[in-house]
Amino acid sequence: MKQFVRLSTCVLLVLALVACSAEEKPGKEQNASTGSGQAVEQTQVTGREISDTDGPALKDIYADYFMMGAAINGTDKETAAIHHEGMAAVLKKHYNSTTLSNLMKPCYLLDEKKCIKSGKGKSDITEVALNFDSCEESLKFCQENGIKMRGHTLVWHNQTPEWFFKKNYDKKKGYVSKKVMAKRMENYIKGVLEYCQKNYPGVIYCWDVVNECVDDGTGDTSVDWNCRAMFNGGDNFWHAVMGPDYVEKAFEYARKYADKDVKLIYNDYNVYNPAKCENIFNLAKGLKEKGLIDGLGLQPTVDLYNPDELSGDSVDSFETCLNKYAELGLEIQITELSFKIDEDTGERDEQSLKRQADRYQEMFELLKRMDTAGGGKCNITSVSIFGICDDYPLYDDCVQCLYVWDKECKPKEAFYRIREVGETK
Repeated sequence: MKQFVRLSTCVLLVLALVACSAEEKPGKEQNASTGSGQAVEQTQVTGREISDTDGPALKDIYADYFMMGAAINGTDKETAAIHHEGMAAVLKKHYNSTTLSNLMKPCYLLDEKKCIKSGKGKSDITEVALNFDSCEESLKFCQENGIKMRGHTLVWHNQTPEWFFKKNYDKKKGYVSKKVMAKRMENYIKGVLEYCQKNYPGVIYCWDVVNECVDDGTGDTSVDWNCRAMFNGGDNFWHAVMGPDYVEKAFEYARKYADKDVKLIYNDYNVYNPAKCENIFNLAKGLKEKGLIDGLGLQPTVDLYNPDELSGDSVDSFETCLNKYAELGLEIQITELSFKIDEDTGERDEQSLKRQADRYQEMFELLKRMDTAGGGKCNITSVSIFGICDDYPLYDDCVQCLYVWDKECKPKEAFYRIREVGETK
């Protein structure tokens, strides 16, 4: 049973063009600013006037249900969201969970030159050298502001460099043996976990141990969960060297080195697809039987019209898959929530923005109802929107309308809908 938390809210009266002289309260931020340093103006939305700092925080509204999270980085540490004045203010006020969408992935943490140097003269290198420069500032930001972080991600077929799987860390050479690769995996997981736990104790509350290993098509059917064997027309390097066993091994090592209160998560997309839902269920069931997993990270992977229903009895609705996963008795975390407006034309019309707000509202209504705190059977412990404001470079080619604040860090209609759902008894 989640702890009942009720926080009284304080209504702030903001006078246009006049600085507020009231004493700042703990947990309250002063007026957010955009990246250009311009103050965020009050925004008129369907008859409601509100600045970004007015009203209760989302993390407080949903405290009885689940943590509220957001992805926080850009394409490199220099463009990280924590350096954007407006997004940093929004993050500190509204969220108590974060995810580094990129900067904690293996391609950022593995130090190729030091890895090669560490094994110089050895036929099979198992030493692993790491560099945490990409995520250090974000970890420190979370530590200083009392914000928890989802560790994302330890083992993934994408954004793990090819050289890591090759003899002498040379991508021109062949794959190492399964035994050597297992040791490299162990050393990598051990190094990442021990560094974070020593330097930032209590900040990372869970890890996406393995990410997206269940195939959307045929995959490796030697296991009942359809392991991904290929990626973008080439090998899934983990599978090529270790076979489907790599998934269980990753969880074994994570369990061995993670602090006892850190949750171990399997994370995936297209979770509402009936066939994939069944395969994810089978994978998680096997890991649970061995005491290796604590929860599932579910990426809704939805847009304005797909799936047609988020709730209801449809075989591919998000509610149907939640009911299925609830049978496992594991924690459920919604990890990469966003509703994308198709912007091939570059248009963001009023109809699309309203539809986006409708979808966010429907999703949060569903999650509240399905959560144990709302009388449902899903132990939903966190919900993370995979970004803060639109058009911020989550990836290099990112110009998107996905989130609940616009590109100027002004709240969109979607924000008000989420807040209203949380405030409704």
